[in-house]
Amino acid sequence: MNRPRVFVTGSTGCIGNHAVNLLMAEGAEVYGFSRTTSPERQTCDDYHHVSGDLTDADAIRKALDETQPTHIIHLGALQTPDCRDYPMLGLEVNVLGTGFLFRACQELKLSLERFVFASSSAVNGPRSLYGSKGVHTDDPIQPFNLYGYWKVAGEGMARAFHQATGVSTVSLRLATTYGPGRDRGFTAAMTTAIKAVAWQKDFQVPYRGRENYHFSLDVGAGFVRAALDPFVGYGTFNLLGETHRVEDFMKILEDQAKNFGIFSHSITIADDAEESPFIYDLNDELTGKTFPRMPRTPLKIGIEKSLNYFLSDCQGIKNDV
Repeated sequence: MNRPRVFVTGSTGCIGNHAVNLLMAEGAEVYGFSRTTSPERQTCDDYHHVSGDLTDADAIRKALDETQPTHIIHLGALQTPDCRDYPMLGLEVNVLGTGFLFRACQELKLSLERFVFASSSAVNGPRSLYGSKGVHTDDPIQPFNLYGYWKVAGEGMARAFHQATGVSTVSLRLATTYGPGRDRGFTAAMTTAIKAVAWQKDFQVPYRGRENYHFSLDVGAGFVRAALDPFVGYGTFNLLGETHRVEDFMKILEDQAKNFGIFSHSITIADDAEESPFIYDLNDELTGKTFPRMPRTPLKIGIEKSLNYFLSDCQGIKNDV
């Protein structure tokens, strides 16, 4: 059996880093497409840095032609704050870059087994639009910002790509990622709260309400499972996760801090915090049935692992001083 050759855009980001680690652990040969590489990757025999930018159609085509991947995981994108602050750049990266990638795959007639596109629950509208059994991927979409509309465009291109080529293609939607590596984006505040506890600092969460939480290592693993595990056709899936109120997240964090013997500094919700605009109660029953090896770490355990990680990081900083 030939080993997978996996082309990963956004390979140096939070999700990309976790996905790359798991891909290599499972014996895949990985080609990370990004503008910069991580120093720790330079000595990995199974990892190859491919320098390039998603806004450069020629660089994408050249990279794919040279690497001839069997699988693609497309994670590269600007997140909500950057799309808001730099809308034209967000359009170039999130929409045109995705289009360049699909077009190059089709024109080069790559022997692809799977293409996985990182979508988002930002394609959905207010929770009141949906029923008591949660938000399904075939429910109405009603994005509240440009980022969400651009993810809708990506899902449309993914479906069209499958129809044109027959390559099995997955769009995987996710909501609030927390844990090691999650340091950018609007909902990174929950990871910042964990860091604040570990590093003995005060912090105010800038929003309130309910969110659908995914442990960061699970997110990387989720994309790997969607790329490598058996699947035929086109499908849009909600990543496995759990819905909780922000206050519940903070209470679990406080309890875990006590278990570690930490005096918890003041972690509160800001007085001017608005309701989180992101959707929650993502229905992931179909995802679990289609990809049974996809992990779902309970929130309590995910927060415990994250706190332990940042405590170790904090100790390392102290030792370096």
